[in-house]
Amino acid sequence: MMNFKILTDSGCDMPFEKLHEQGVDVIGMAVNFNGKEYIEDNWQSIDAHSYYNALKEGATPTTSQITPARFYEFFRPYLEEGLDVLYVGFSSSLSGTFGAANVARNMLKEDYPERRVELIDTMSASVGVSLLVLEAAKMQKKGSSMDDIMQMLEEKKFQVNHIFTVDDLNHLKRGGRVSSFSAAMGTMLSIKPILYMSREGKLLNIEKAKGRKKSLHILVDYLEKGLINPNSSSVLIAHGNCPEDVALLEKLIRERNLSQDITSVTMGMTIGAHTGANVINMVFFGKDREETLSKA
Repeated sequence: MMNFKILTDSGCDMPFEKLHEQGVDVIGMAVNFNGKEYIEDNWQSIDAHSYYNALKEGATPTTSQITPARFYEFFRPYLEEGLDVLYVGFSSSLSGTFGAANVARNMLKEDYPERRVELIDTMSASVGVSLLVLEAAKMQKKGSSMDDIMQMLEEKKFQVNHIFTVDDLNHLKRGGRVSSFSAAMGTMLSIKPILYMSREGKLLNIEKAKGRKKSLHILVDYLEKGLINPNSSSVLIAHGNCPEDVALLEKLIRERNLSQDITSVTMGMTIGAHTGANVINMVFFGKDREETLSKA
């Protein structure tokens, strides 16, 4: 009998219906766009195409972390039902959201001392979180305990490799990832940065590519380097409304026999607000993150 519920947040960028099919519920992050606050709901309140077109035209949405009060109200019904809670969340190095979940947890421990509320900091973002969440849900369906799933998540979270590229450096400039000068020069010269998620859950600018097509080839190079079992691993891709580029990336992956199991999804509002349109984030289980980046 499943006596606990696996939960996550919309920063995982996986369609809600896919998560619900696996028994996972989601709390939406908040985005202020064109003067209106949206709670992410899997593109029900706003069209993804319209959102990303607005970003291309210079719109600058802002995001805010989920508050402890919202987490409290999100977790509480499951505890009321007699279930424990396992929240698998967005990297604490990129947002205060995980910290807010921890505040709610401590409040709930006082109000429901007989129940467990456990949190896993994935040190991941976007579909990197989804990779872990879906693995946890698979184990739960097979009857694994919450403790066994938590151990798996802690052991495997650094095997989640994130490699991504953006088309517009100005959004990274707003987030302090690149300087104003670098953003201006990069845009003028069509420089596309290659970024990576460190073991600390932070973004690293590891390489630069001249042009979009070259950046996609570099992503595949890192996939080949980081995979342990080529052509038997799953690859998840989140993108900022650029299906043609994703189709090319998938073609390159298959041509090099690196994976035949590739799933692509549209990146959500929250992550998209920080990366801009045409971002492509590729994640997979592979070598330890540091080993993938090593020169050897």
